[in-house]
Amino acid sequence: MLLDVSRAILSQGEEFSFTHHEEIEPQDIFGETVTFDTAQLVGTFRMEGDSLLIRGTLKTVAHGHCAACFAPVDYPTEAGFDEVFHRLSRWEKAAESEREEDPFEDHPVFEGSRVDLSHLAMSLTVLNLPMRFMCTPICNAMKAIRDRENETDDCQKELPDQHPFSALQQLLTKDEEV
Repeated sequence: MLLDVSRAILSQGEEFSFTHHEEIEPQDIFGETVTFDTAQLVGTFRMEGDSLLIRGTLKTVAHGHCAACFAPVDYPTEAGFDEVFHRLSRWEKAAESEREEDPFEDHPVFEGSRVDLSHLAMSLTVLNLPMRFMCTPICNAMKAIRDRENETDDCQKELPDQHPFSALQQLLTKDEEV
């Protein structure tokens, strides 16, 4: 679905509010398929010359599985955004295809009076996902994993002089002229 920005094109510098819904395709993340509810983008946009300034907040819910017990987990995510889209005319589009370098590589582009926000929505959502999904409250499987991690830390506390570089340290103390 495209966001209609024709009002901003006709009224340069004037800010308009919007509410936009965007479908995010399921994503394969670390071998797991994560699905998403429809993302809601709420914010404002305005045109400054050929640049569309758009800012707001994205909200959605990601659906994955707990890393420990594999139970379904819902992860609500919210992210703010502040983006600049460059408007291309037909002539710029034709000239751009002839050039090897993209002069607008730093900013997303749009043509006409509608802007595609699907890539923005997907990027914001995926970047705000946790490294791994966990049950809330923490499930017994995750508690067991954390207890095992703490036991390993206890071993390190018992042998403070034993660390990965202890052999190198011994070489330095035996032969001072190294």
